[in-house]
Amino acid sequence: MSDSAHNGHALANPAPDYGFGLGMSACLRAQAEHEPRTWFQSLRGVSPLSPEANDLYPHGVGELESAVALAALGSDWMVAHADDEQDQSIGADHLVLGPAGAFLVCSRRHPGDRIVNAGRMILVNGHRVAYVREASARADQLSEAFTLLGAADVAVRPIVALTGAIDLIRGRAKAPVPVLALGELAGWLIRHEAVYSRAQVAALAPVAGRLTGWHVRPAITSSSVRLTARFERLRTEVDAARRRYRLWIVLGAAVALAATVTMLAFAIPAIIALISG
Repeated sequence: MSDSAHNGHALANPAPDYGFGLGMSACLRAQAEHEPRTWFQSLRGVSPLSPEANDLYPHGVGELESAVALAALGSDWMVAHADDEQDQSIGADHLVLGPAGAFLVCSRRHPGDRIVNAGRMILVNGHRVAYVREASARADQLSEAFTLLGAADVAVRPIVALTGAIDLIRGRAKAPVPVLALGELAGWLIRHEAVYSRAQVAALAPVAGRLTGWHVRPAITSSSVRLTARFERLRTEVDAARRRYRLWIVLGAAVALAATVTMLAFAIPAIIALISG
């Protein structure tokens, strides 16, 4: 690591979260202005979300999933979020710095999709996506940016992290870029051999904070914990309402089927008697 990276500075106070968490916050604000459901609406499985909160909800879920995965890294890791990151309901890019090194995490959401990974190829429901190429290119850009800031020996390695897929099949071809389920990310990083000491990570954090388009914060902050806990409670309510609604659909179908069978049981003998008579 270069002299400028080893400047001896202690880890600075965490920067504001900027874009991170805006989706969860906006959804919670919209929901706070919404009248609670009646007990009958709750029984029927009516969604607790207001129309405005419903539009923001997928964005918030994406942020929540990323926050939970990154928080699992613990206090030895620093996390940077891209200013220009795309809608969190689709995915986002994160830079993580810790004992195992520097990594660009390209997280992508695919709720209910089937994904196949073999080498450089990632197929989502049979359609090829360029996540490996995109992650590699952006990691190279970040490595060059660190060099320009005086940290020439920082090599940012790319990772593709997927969430929401109902199936992730890995082929035999070795992938040049790790392709993980988002829930595997923290364990995968923590298991890696340490290449930086805690002091080195602390020295690199302010360097990363000078990267154009990125903002650094600890993997865990009290404000982010409170925000994710509030949104998690809302998500629990939404999931419960969806399960209750699906149950009513199943019960309705069962009642309709029973009514049809009963009607046929009475109608068929009458029809047979009419025909035979």
